[in-house]
Parts: sequence; structure tokens; C-alpha cells
Amino acid sequence: MPVFNRFFKIAVLFIPFLISGCASGLEYSKLEMQMVRKDCDAALEYVKSKKRTYGANMRLNYLLDMAMINLRCGNYDDSSHHFKKAEDLAEKLWTKSVSRETAAFLASDYTIPYDGEDFERAGINLFSALAYALKGDHDEALVECRRLDSVLTMYNEKYEEKNVYKEDAFGRYLSGIIYEAQGELEDAYIDYYKALKTYKDYEKAYGTEKPHILLEDIKRTARATGRDAELVDEISELSHVEAIDMKKARQMGKVVLVHLNGKSPIKKSRMITAASKKGPVSVAFPQYEVEPPACAKSKLIARSASAATTAATELVEDINQIALKNLEDRKGRVLLKALARAAVKQAAANKLIEDDSLRAVFNILNTAVIERADTRTWRTLPGEVKMARLFLNEGDYSIYASHCGREKHIKNISVKAGKTDFFLFDTIY
Repeated sequence: MPVFNRFFKIAVLFIPFLISGCASGLEYSKLEMQMVRKDCDAALEYVKSKKRTYGANMRLNYLLDMAMINLRCGNYDDSSHHFKKAEDLAEKLWTKSVSRETAAFLASDYTIPYDGEDFERAGINLFSALAYALKGDHDEALVECRRLDSVLTMYNEKYEEKNVYKEDAFGRYLSGIIYEAQGELEDAYIDYYKALKTYKDYEKAYGTEKPHILLEDIKRTARATGRDAELVDEISELSHVEAIDMKKARQMGKVVLVHLNGKSPIKKSRMITAASKKGPVSVAFPQYEVEPPACAKSKLIARSASAATTAATELVEDINQIALKNLEDRKGRVLLKALARAAVKQAAANKLIEDDSLRAVFNILNTAVIERADTRTWRTLPGEVKMARLFLNEGDYSIYASHCGREKHIKNISVKAGKTDFFLFDTIY
């Protein structure tokens, strides 16, 4: 009986962890194959059929997967619907983070709903803005861009040590493009300039260079708004930039291609075990594994009856590098929390279990079963976002995207003067 009681005490310590379960969801390899075949109906049906498998604590992941798949399949209304629900849920989870963190501290991160990394929550508004831009709803796209800025400000105000990812360069750039499409040149210039400043931070943190087309856009709108004198710090780099005159640009149409390329990073659990007087203490924390895109080169092609015009895409958002740096920025907070939790579990074991051999059993089981990092993540994100744009004379065109020599027809369009059309090209898998 005494032995039974001792094992019962160990079991009691494990109950909160065992009932928390582990990360669930769906088989992403199967989803990837469906998307490779461009079988959108099957992909969406598969995710819907696995809604229960995600579980209550991965409700956000389900909404994000549904939103992104619908975006990639051209179902922009459905995509916007799911992004809105994801935004509402993420905000709700964020406001309740203090009480939820208490539960996670006592047990495991898996006992609480996943509320996303900072860049993932910001990505909700970023890709929602893109969905609206793709269907031509520029007003709503701008609303999402403004929300993106507010969300990042709110998240960074929480931390004593600020994250590198405090503003989204691509979100700013997209906002500027949309403002210019609406003829609001002052606002367009302001967002272009803010995007440039943010890309300078991107270059230091992620190695993402300033897009050349952004420099063209800044030079063009600065001239049109009479704000050339403000670009004192940029004189040297803008002196070599040739930008189309605004008067001529207004007589032409603009085509913007957004290229989603490569897989998003995957979280893995990394374990550190340290010796102590009472036995080994194990701490787990998440670590991203990045799979760089197999091919990075792509271009936009516009073919008319008489000629073809091309533009190479440029990297505007390196999600892989943002994810790595974002997790690195909060690694200290993650490790402190994991160490504190390990200390609490160790103290509880020492108090309830007097037998050294049984305490050793607890430590072994803790390492094997309980202590695991939260590896939940937004798996349907791309690894990077690239962009190209062309100014075209009025007329009929066939729009193509080329990825490492292989062309894909996107759409036939009629280009109108002063109009901006957005197109999506997807090579995530």
C-alpha cells in the first residue's frame, strides 16, 4: 500500500499535464499535396473535416489555415471572413493573457489556447489587407493596414525589452501603393517614406534590402507633392534612381504582382537538462527550423498583342527571418518561464515524494512526457513575400508570372489609365 500511495502521488502530479494533451491539427503533408495539385476544393474540405482535430486550444490555427487557403485559392470574401474571425479571437486571447499565463505556468503551454506569435497576429491584418486589395476593395485594405500598425504598437508596449519587429515594412509599402491608387499622394508619400525607414531596420535585422521599386515610388511621389527637400538623407541613393513622372504615370495603368513563395518555418522542441541535487531538471523551449525556398527568382510578365513587358520581383517580407528573430527576441522570457515552472514542479515533487528512487522516476517521466515546448504555429504562411509592378499603357494584356523559368498564366485584363490591379502568385509548395 505505501508503494501504491507513492505512485499515486506521482500520478497526481502528472494529471494536469496529461489532460492538457499535445498539439493536434491536421496532416500538413496531405494539405501540401492538395495545394501542389491546385485542388482547392479538396484542400478546403480537408481542413473543414479536421476542425475538431484542431481542438479548442488551436481554434486560431484553424481560422488562420482557412483564411490563408481561401486567399491562395482566390476566394477573397471567404478569406476576409476567416481573417476577421481570427483577428477577433486573437484580440480576445491577448486581453486574457494574464489569467491564461497562470494556468500555463502551473502546467504546460498546451493547456491554454494558442494566441500566435507577434508576427503571426500582425500577419492576420497584413494578409487580410492583401485579400481586400486583390478584390479591389482599397478602403478596407487601408483599414487593415492601419490596424496592423496599431496591433504592433500595442504588442511592443507590453515588453520592457522591445522586439525588433515593431513595424511591418511590407504593410507600410502596401498602404502607400493603395493610397497612390486612390490619388492620395500625400498619404502615399508618407507611407512610402515610413516603409523605407523600416526597410533600413529590416536590412540590419533580417538582411532584407530596400526594394528598388520603393525608391522609385518615393522619388515620384516626393516630386509630385513638392517634398523633395525632405529627402536629405536619401539624396545619394535616390540620385541613381529613375522614376516615372507622375503625370505620365497617371496616363498609364499599374499592375502589381504579389508572390507568396516557400514554406513558413516549423517549430521544434529543444530540451536542455541540467543536473541538480534532487536530480535532473529539464527545460524545453521552441526553436524554428527554416526550409529556404527551393527557388527564389520570379518575375511579372505582361503580354499585349505587340510586345511583352517584364519586371523581376523583389523581396518585400522575409517571414522566415522575421520568425527566427521574433523568437530570439523573446527567448529570454520563454526560458525564464520554463525554468520557473521546472522549479515549481521540482519543489512539488520533493514535497510529495520522499523516496529518492520514486523522485528519480518522476524526473524521468517529467522529461519524457510533461516538459515539452509549445510547437504550435501558423503552418500555411509563406516563407517569403516578393513583389513586382509595371506601369502599362492602356490596352488588353495577358498577365503571367514566371518562377525559375516556368510561366503561369494569371489573368487577361484590360488596363485602364490611373487604375491599379493586384494579382497573386503562389508557389508556397
